[in-house]
Amino acid sequence: MVSINDIRLKIAKRKFHTKMAAQKRQKMLFDFSSAKTVGIICASVNERDYILNNFRHFLSQRGIQYQLLEYCNGKKIPENNSFLNELDFFTQKDLSFFFIPHSPAVNKFINRPFDMLINCSMKTYFPVHYVMGVSRARCKVGIGNEEENDLSMDIKKKEIGYYLENVKLYLTNLRISKP
Repeated sequence: MVSINDIRLKIAKRKFHTKMAAQKRQKMLFDFSSAKTVGIICASVNERDYILNNFRHFLSQRGIQYQLLEYCNGKKIPENNSFLNELDFFTQKDLSFFFIPHSPAVNKFINRPFDMLINCSMKTYFPVHYVMGVSRARCKVGIGNEEENDLSMDIKKKEIGYYLENVKLYLTNLRISKP
């Protein structure tokens, strides 16, 4: 039996594909020696904690500015959050009837032309998928064969530490020749 949420999600995916098809963005491949700005999106406290405790140091050491956006799969931000000043959040309350995120933080993130956008969500959430797809980032990195990725990582373990170690390895050793 088809539920109302299934119908809402089907309509949301159609809207998403329409918006992606109309999108005009400048695609370009970046590595960690050429990227100046990196957007990072995640969807859990464990992902965020790993990113803030490890990956941000890696980026900072290379002089790369970063911005982190976290999707909280609930109606409110966890109260014991000590990172409120370091990142932006959006929750289910920030989603339209069709699960499309609408908040000032999300709109600002989507419209910022990052050199690279890295999806660190180990699970599939439509709002994260949407942000990745409609972002103006020049190079989009993610797990698997998602249509919005410019560079897809096929990893054995779906664990944030393992994934980011592979991202660091490949995007540090990747050499891009400029015309």
